[in-house]
Amino acid sequence: MLRFIFAAGLVLSLLPHCLFAQDIEQVVKDKHPVKFTGTLSAGTQMYKVQGIDPRSGSPMWNLSGNAALSVYGVQMPFSFTVGRQGTNLNYPTFSQIGVSPSYKWLKLHAGWRNMYLSPYTLAGHTFMGAGIEMKPGVFRFAAMAGRLRKARDYNSDTDFNFYPAVYKRTGYALKMGLGTDKNHVDLIYFRAKDDIHSLQVLPPDSTLTPGENAVLGLSARFSLGKNITYYADGAASLYTRNLFSTEATDYIKPDPSAFFRPRFSTRLNYAVKAGVDFQFSRFQLRTAYERILPEFQTMGAYFFANDLENITLTPTIMLAEGKLRLNTGFGIQRNNLLGNRSETTKRFIGNGNLSYNPGQRFGIDAAYSNMTISQINGSSILTDTIRFAIVTSNYNLTPHWQWMDTSSVKTLVVSGNYQELNDRNPFTREYANMKTYFATASFAHNYLQHSWGWNLGLNFNNIAVYALHTNRYGLSAGLNKNWLDGRISGNLSVSGNLSDIDGVRDGSVWSGNLNVALQVKKRHSFSLYGNLLRSHSLQFEDYLEFQGGLQYSYRLR
Repeated sequence: MLRFIFAAGLVLSLLPHCLFAQDIEQVVKDKHPVKFTGTLSAGTQMYKVQGIDPRSGSPMWNLSGNAALSVYGVQMPFSFTVGRQGTNLNYPTFSQIGVSPSYKWLKLHAGWRNMYLSPYTLAGHTFMGAGIEMKPGVFRFAAMAGRLRKARDYNSDTDFNFYPAVYKRTGYALKMGLGTDKNHVDLIYFRAKDDIHSLQVLPPDSTLTPGENAVLGLSARFSLGKNITYYADGAASLYTRNLFSTEATDYIKPDPSAFFRPRFSTRLNYAVKAGVDFQFSRFQLRTAYERILPEFQTMGAYFFANDLENITLTPTIMLAEGKLRLNTGFGIQRNNLLGNRSETTKRFIGNGNLSYNPGQRFGIDAAYSNMTISQINGSSILTDTIRFAIVTSNYNLTPHWQWMDTSSVKTLVVSGNYQELNDRNPFTREYANMKTYFATASFAHNYLQHSWGWNLGLNFNNIAVYALHTNRYGLSAGLNKNWLDGRISGNLSVSGNLSDIDGVRDGSVWSGNLNVALQVKKRHSFSLYGNLLRSHSLQFEDYLEFQGGLQYSYRLR
């Protein structure tokens, strides 16, 4: 808490100097030193359904804002949302509010904010507190302190799976480095801890325990000439899963308790990622190696995939003066880095994207991807019946045409996609193999002089799995029109799809959408929308569903 108060005081003490640090000459030239920009919106929505249980409440309403206050060049963005849904709530709910004013090389954070210091330390986790980022010249500094998570007691009236009990968690982070965005070395330290006294009610038979985490990270990036860039990120994480477990300081020499109190539930793991990028006029290559040990965790990130090793190559080739572009990628991944799992899973991923645009009228895109997953023996011998071996291939071809003149624009896009899942296990392939076909065609014609247009689309897809073949095909159409130089616009679209299961008609889905937008003067605008959906099926219940609403927006400047 002392660290949080110190950081908040630092931010507040620097804020007045930040607001009035700009050159007087520039202040005098600026005719509007104080600016308030953004949008405020208010809306209401209605929902009705027949045939099935409601999937949304009605009526609903919302108030929202996304704005920024600029004081002598200092930007202070903020946003808010207030909503009420259905009749079960009799009070509005407010979103998290925070500001991040900035001036030249200084940026401050206050309230609900998130900061990104490195991928393995503090990686965008939201906190409620204060922070600072400074880049004066070659010196790089960042710090934050605040609450990462609010305590939540166990409540028998709520679903414990969706609203589990959690301890209050606070943390702080420091980053110091030298260099610029293109060439730098940063040292990052992150520390977080759960408050063991923050919960009053624990779930029955709970395995919930408070934890603690200390992470030391290094981030570097160097340009080796004009065409080669080296980058690296790494971190070592001490993670204690249970603060109630016995301390282990007596077993470690020298005594680390001044830095971190290790316990028998403490684990040390590391993560690292490094690579070299080559960039030339017609050729680019990105290489990367990543290794994350099992049980590596940081309280500064919401989720981490660990126990993996990745090697990737991503070349790009451009030919014919940029008209022909080929993007490819190759990757190898494996787990079981410590050899203590019963199996080792390997993945090979390959993909290629070819784009050819010889002129403005015609172009074509082609894509291919392949993923192979296989398992080999780890600490035990796998039987063939449970051994995982599968190959997924995907092919896509999309030619497109465009005809343009002073009066109209016509566009035709055709796309075909084929995907195959091939199970290599002879005991399960009969049930797991799957093939899918997708095909779409769309044509749009927009009349520029009369500000209106229409479009027409066709679609078909086929899915074949064990003992089941489904077909779905349909069409869509739409109209759009603008009036009064775009101050009034309307869009109407309809679609219908039929489906077959094993050659027998299953049902249909029909929908219609209407959107109307009206701009009053320069700052006021209204929008009205409605959606009607009709579903008929022999397998499921028939239903008719309607959603509609009205939205008002005010642009501040």
